[in-house]
Amino acid sequence: MKNIIVTGAAGYIGGMVVDRILELYPAVSVIGVDLLPMPKRWVSNSRVFWIQADLATGEWREKALARGPADVVIHCAFRIRAPFGKVKAYEENNRAASKNAFGFAFENDIPSLVYLSTVSSYGARKENIGRLLTEADPFLEGKNPYGCQKKLIEDDLNNLLKNGNPKATVTILRLNSVTGPRSQSLSSKFGLITFLKKLLPFVVELNPRWARQFVHEDDVVDAIFASMARRGGALAVYNVAPKQFLEVAAIARILDKKIVRLPAWLVKAGLFLLWPVSFGKLVPASAADGLAYPINVDGTKIERELDFTYVYTAEEALLGKTGRYA
Repeated sequence: MKNIIVTGAAGYIGGMVVDRILELYPAVSVIGVDLLPMPKRWVSNSRVFWIQADLATGEWREKALARGPADVVIHCAFRIRAPFGKVKAYEENNRAASKNAFGFAFENDIPSLVYLSTVSSYGARKENIGRLLTEADPFLEGKNPYGCQKKLIEDDLNNLLKNGNPKATVTILRLNSVTGPRSQSLSSKFGLITFLKKLLPFVVELNPRWARQFVHEDDVVDAIFASMARRGGALAVYNVAPKQFLEVAAIARILDKKIVRLPAWLVKAGLFLLWPVSFGKLVPASAADGLAYPINVDGTKIERELDFTYVYTAEEALLGKTGRYA
């Protein structure tokens, strides 16, 4: 490999991927594309070529080829928190950005495309209790903007694959709740982990059967690198989450906090009132089902098919256990 393009390279996971590429592949250059300027830690690194641009526009495409053909595109970029009144605008931008990234990879015959999706698109539903969803389960999310947008982007990608018949090997990684030491050092005060660990002196319970799979950030990076090595021109979809999931009681025990039971309607009402004044940093009331019903998945397919093994449990991820790439 000579060049790897990472979109959203200034972000949480994208930044970890860039750091790992620089460590693992001394002969490889990274082309980072992001709305934000290059992080200071790479400014003097001649192997990092930075393009500050909106992926939804076309201004970055020619610049991305300036160092020669790319071997891999890792598409991490996504604008998650939409300010009040701008959900539709963010949806359109996220879809346009992703279509541009996918189209760029296909039109330039880049051998490998890795796209980071989410298990949220399966939908948080009562019927999920006691189940581990597989990659064959349908996407049923119809309320949460994050899950809905990721669902639409996967549809866009599948349509491009169907209509264009590109040569690229495409891997979709559907991530569950990603966390770890780097995440928890970066988290805003509105993040779920920050609420659980730092801000609230208790754990809120809307449903005792609610559960969450936390996947360690280092395992996510390893899953991305295992996906980069795939060849053969076929599409593969993998859930990424360890076997362990944590119900409310387990989370309270791990964090040494008491449980406070609240009705779901009260939480939804609170989010409805607080979302506008938080400028979209809190989840909207339409995403409240994700706090009442689980989305737990079977993440073993990637272990069976790729050279990949989960190193950390959900508990270790929640606790922010120092990883290999910290």
